Amino acid sequence: MKMQTTQASPDASQLGTATGDMAQSPARAGFDQRLRRAKMGSGVAVAIALLVTSCNSDSNSTAEAQSPATTPATTAAAPATTLAPATTAAASASESLEATRLATARPKLEALTAALAAGDLEASHDALEAYDAVWNGNEIYIQYRSLSTYLKLEADLQVAIEEGLASDAPNFAEMKTISEELSAVFEGSIAAAEQGPALNPLFDDLATVRIIRADLRITNAALDDGKVEKAAEYFATFAENFFNDAYPLLKLRNEESAEVTEIAVDDAVAAFADATKSAEDLASLTGKVLSEYNYGVGLVNAAARGFDPSKTELTTLDLIRLSQLHDVRILLLKSMKAWTAGDFDTAASVAEVAGTRAFDQVKPALIAKGADGALKSLLDSYVALAGAAGDAKEVGDANRAAVRAIGVAEQAILGQFWADAEVQEYVAGLPDVDSLT
Repeated sequence: MKMQTTQASPDASQLGTATGDMAQSPARAGFDQRLRRAKMGSGVAVAIALLVTSCNSDSNSTAEAQSPATTPATTAAAPATTLAPATTAAASASESLEATRLATARPKLEALTAALAAGDLEASHDALEAYDAVWNGNEIYIQYRSLSTYLKLEADLQVAIEEGLASDAPNFAEMKTISEELSAVFEGSIAAAEQGPALNPLFDDLATVRIIRADLRITNAALDDGKVEKAAEYFATFAENFFNDAYPLLKLRNEESAEVTEIAVDDAVAAFADATKSAEDLASLTGKVLSEYNYGVGLVNAAARGFDPSKTELTTLDLIRLSQLHDVRILLLKSMKAWTAGDFDTAASVAEVAGTRAFDQVKPALIAKGADGALKSLLDSYVALAGAAGDAKEVGDANRAAVRAIGVAEQAILGQFWADAEVQEYVAGLPDVDSLT
């Protein structure tokens, strides 16, 4: 049984399975010297992002930090911490990976302030890009501790610098002052991380996969600008860190999704090794990598934000919740099968049950985790399409988004126990869905 099936779309080719052991991947074996030397997304990804965002309210804050945090300057992330996540870390925050990672923003901010002080537009853009990569990886620490500080750092100060650099007549003196304020607020966040209670260990896993993703985001931006050599350098770093550090974390949450992402990375690695590939060709492949990778990030995010420090052991009710969510998944896949066969009446009636009676069974548990609204919205979107002929990709994407959102909901409810043998055995014993895809 593969309870983690994520694709019910007619375009099932998008969810192929890995062809062999990760270390034996032909594309990775062909990661040639050219690439070593050089070293969002689809509608589905946007829909999943809505579900993930629903868990991000300031009500989760464990402390109201006075300033923002930072991100590591490199993507070489720390070891996974999800293998025993049922309790919060005993170490003080000052000894945590969080504080160490946030401090890596300091040299990036210093470089940004220096570039602005020199009035160097190109250097300022480069410095801001380097800071943003660090920020994007670690901002989740700050966001969780203090939403107001997070908004000050990103939506206020950083945006002001971005807009200033994009203006026809950049005011470097003004932007330098803003950069200094950005640094000061960030220092307050570092102090909050050092002095406050440690966050749950799943946040370190979340930061890890986000830090690794930063190089992929720069890759895609470089390809948009036609800078293939720069893109190759950053993608090589991303690929190495993906296989070494991110893949195990993503596989823990959803093995099939991790394998799909692995294949997408392999395809892009092979394309970068082909000198005939254009920036447009490469962008199509790395865009798919980002879309698939983002789903894995969403799963880790849901597990981290759904972590309950007061919950120290698994209960029978927890497992029942997984079964109830799986019931919704089964109904969605049955509906999609009927729709693909042209049986729109059956597709509609089964989808309706999925979005009402089946969903209502698990709704209270989802409400408790703030994961009900976005999932229901995605279910409703598919239900609206299931009862009539239509564009196969649109209907399939809507179904896939709803199916994948169930995976996010599972992590929100029980992500902190996901690695427990009892959970994995229970998941493996749920009704098979492979025959429906």
